[in-house]
Amino acid sequence: MDRRNFFRVLSATSAGIAGGCGKKSDKLIPLLVPEHDILPGEEQWHPAACDGCGAGCGTLVRIMEGSRTIERSGERLFERIACIKKIEGNPLDPVSGGRLCARGQAVVQSLYHPDRLRGPMKRSGARGKGQFVAASWDESITWAAEKIRAANPTRIVFLTGSGASLRSLSIRRFLQALGSPAPVVCSLADFAVELAAAEMVFGWKGLPVYDLAHAQHVLGVGADFLGGWASPVYYARQAGHFRQGREAVRGQLVHAESRLSITAATADQWLPLRPGSEPQFLAAVGRILLDSGLAKNREQLPKSVAAVFQSADLAAMLAQCGLEASRVHRVVEKFGASEAPLVIAGASVVHSNSLDAVMASHYVNLMLGNVGRKGGVLPPPPAAIEAPENRGATQALSSAELVFIDGANPAYTMPRASGMLDALARAGTVISFASFLNDSGAWSDLLLPDHLALETETAIVPAVSPQPAVTVAVPFIQPLYDTRAVEQTLTDLARKMGLPYEAVTAKDIVQSMLSGEITYDHAVRQGGLWLDSKSGPAARVGTGALELRAAAFAGDADQYPLQFQPYLSLQFHDGRASNLPWMQELPDPASSSIWGLPVEIDPRIAARLRIANGDMVRVESPHGSLEAPAYVHPGAVPNVVSMAIGDGHTHYGRYASGRGANPLSILAPGWEKCTGALLTGGTRVRLARTGGPRSLIQFSAQDRQERSFDHR
Repeated sequence: MDRRNFFRVLSATSAGIAGGCGKKSDKLIPLLVPEHDILPGEEQWHPAACDGCGAGCGTLVRIMEGSRTIERSGERLFERIACIKKIEGNPLDPVSGGRLCARGQAVVQSLYHPDRLRGPMKRSGARGKGQFVAASWDESITWAAEKIRAANPTRIVFLTGSGASLRSLSIRRFLQALGSPAPVVCSLADFAVELAAAEMVFGWKGLPVYDLAHAQHVLGVGADFLGGWASPVYYARQAGHFRQGREAVRGQLVHAESRLSITAATADQWLPLRPGSEPQFLAAVGRILLDSGLAKNREQLPKSVAAVFQSADLAAMLAQCGLEASRVHRVVEKFGASEAPLVIAGASVVHSNSLDAVMASHYVNLMLGNVGRKGGVLPPPPAAIEAPENRGATQALSSAELVFIDGANPAYTMPRASGMLDALARAGTVISFASFLNDSGAWSDLLLPDHLALETETAIVPAVSPQPAVTVAVPFIQPLYDTRAVEQTLTDLARKMGLPYEAVTAKDIVQSMLSGEITYDHAVRQGGLWLDSKSGPAARVGTGALELRAAAFAGDADQYPLQFQPYLSLQFHDGRASNLPWMQELPDPASSSIWGLPVEIDPRIAARLRIANGDMVRVESPHGSLEAPAYVHPGAVPNVVSMAIGDGHTHYGRYASGRGANPLSILAPGWEKCTGALLTGGTRVRLARTGGPRSLIQFSAQDRQERSFDHR
């Protein structure tokens, strides 16, 4: 659909909502509308924004006639309403391009979820028990304001998710008005390692943009960019063009990772690395390129970095990776001879040396001469909002008097041994803005439920975008329950306390980017503002040394012989979508499991321990244990145990609470030194068959492909 025809459709169905105000828009905004305004069989499409992850995809929402059951004077009645039926990608959005992942489409289930909080709730039982009673907004704002006044401003901690948005800017301004520290990011998907590497090597602020669509030969290392890494919809679209979008050109993909991820399964070749050997692999790649004369831009390498590559012991490096030297030579030489080679590296599973790996990948791209060029690594475009950078949640909470939690679930995403629950128990006051009673909400004193993204005004800066962009949405339905946007709640608190706080709106953010004849109304009407692509900041190659440290693992190798790697799941991401039935019913890409996630083990371990698919196993680390069904994965790397993140919630509604096990709970409390990222791959474990009843439900009980694998 071209831009002109899209505007024609939009203006015919949702004219008047552009400004978010005015008499025309009033007929379209309410959820409960007069009967004559709901036309049976007719649909309306409104632009919106997806907040299912940090990608910031623009969406279109389909609204049609519906009904709900209400109770009035003790009598149950049906009430006609305008309700959301479907969510799709916005074809004008450069990130989604009219496409959307399964989690994005399932956001509609969050809106009508039976376990949504209906209004403010105040704790009535012990912390962690999840016992609350209803409270009014006036009472809750007054109570919260008193607690904030009584707290030392320097010991107020605001835990947030990652990403730059209207929400993050509002929180930062509120904390500035209080005189409190900046918000603390508490997220498994903040890509702190990738951000730090880009800044240290190129001087860039933000995630680099990999021009996958115009590359010819791609080497992926450690980044499941078609699964849960960075911006899956954007890179899936890019991959489609890379493979089939060019006449007479079919891109070649080789992927090196310690798990048969979605990206690895899609690749022409998969190089199964041992966990934590990514820096050594990339050092070997650089050495082969230099030795074979394929490093077209070798003179641009800092001398200290070139020395590291040239001194790399190929045999030793590849032995650490567990790869055959002749195979790697063939792959790298073919890769380097390509007209448009590209390395895409990241830390889907974070190790103590992941920063070294991503930095090494940037230097490999630099020696190939593709930095800042078509089909190469492009600089991130200027962002309208700065993303929060403060990390280290456990340290911040160690002396916290008052804790705010929004867009984060530390009670679930932090290891049990990190002391997170003890820190929440010690805090004087904990206030959560979650729309559902989740694991962290159960440890809160006050719940001030937020609107969902479909009910509120928002502006989101995409994590990855080829051009300066902000996704914009204004309310087109009334909130279903007595909830409030966090931005409004912060404004109410500031007003109650007499703080010099200036509320910010989506219009304020967009207007700072406007130029020419483009207006804010225009941006709202199309669902965002996407400026013409301009060349980003030129790379300023750093002179810092490149290190090739071995990954550190917690646990004695004799007692805990297996390496454990939890990973962001396609259906649940970091666990936030596990309360949605659609996501529970979506088959896991690896095991085809539904309504539960298994532990993935390789056939050799399974044979030694006499484990079959569905058998209950105990995974034990030095810091705890969990029990889950086993899946004997024919593509698992030997001596590596993997498990998708999403199960094991103590509190998260009827569909997720008490279901399965949380792999994050048994991790060692370790963090990457430079970035503070949790070491999700830094823990050793041991495995045992428990003999309990089987609980693995699979969409397909038989693997589609059962043969000997090339990497064996």
